[in-house]
Amino acid sequence: MKKTFLKAAVLLCAGIGMTACGSGKQAVQPVDLTGEWNIVTINGDTVHAANKPFIGLDMADKRVYGNAGCNRMMGTFEIDSLNPGKIQFGQIGTTRMICPDMDTENKVLQTLNNVKGYAGTEEGLVLTDTEGNTLMTLEKRETPAFSAENLGGEWIVSAIGNEQVGKMEKTPYLAFDFAEKRVHGNAGCNIINGSFSQEEGNANSLKFSQMISTMMACPDMDTERKILDALNKVSSFALNEDDTVSLLDAEGTPVLTLTRNNGKSLVEK
Repeated sequence: MKKTFLKAAVLLCAGIGMTACGSGKQAVQPVDLTGEWNIVTINGDTVHAANKPFIGLDMADKRVYGNAGCNRMMGTFEIDSLNPGKIQFGQIGTTRMICPDMDTENKVLQTLNNVKGYAGTEEGLVLTDTEGNTLMTLEKRETPAFSAENLGGEWIVSAIGNEQVGKMEKTPYLAFDFAEKRVHGNAGCNIINGSFSQEEGNANSLKFSQMISTMMACPDMDTERKILDALNKVSSFALNEDDTVSLLDAEGTPVLTLTRNNGKSLVEK
């Protein structure tokens, strides 16, 4: 009787692939979702967008961010702690730029709404539906080497939120002095000066303070007001695929876009 019971136990363990018996060496290993991931395929189709879509997962704050193929996206997600491999994205918001090809972006956003699970692969990750079918394949994204010190120099304010800044008599810009932790520039009419700081241990944090401006009156003060309001909301920054820099608010939403000034100095003599 004992031999029969032992034989049955061995066959049971073999039948379930040793995941619940013996040493458990083949048990499912936890998957590290942290970081940024390129979206390689959507529903089996390889992504060929010029502006490659990606998602970033902030595990501490359960926040998702990235680029959907045209616009920056941001939102939240939930991990089921009782059921490993389960994930669900909340409502995802995006900026509202219009690009020549919006097809990839629409597919990214629609597919993320259907994601219910994830699994690790040799190449990276797969995001799956309720039945375990693969909706997206992801590969780890090599983030560009960019630190706060790279912000040194002059940057043209090229967009406020979703709106591009048009041609103005005085070009809005910001110039960073990291040695002194000072910033100066022009908001479109008046000269602005102030300081900035970063949180210890958070290389992408950025906060402006003590911002003051001259008091000239110009025909169009609306742009200047929007820039000054945006500077008060900045809490971090991010490098974009096109080498522009987004200044982000606490929710990760771009409030200003900066483009490196490679031409004549904008500083008023």
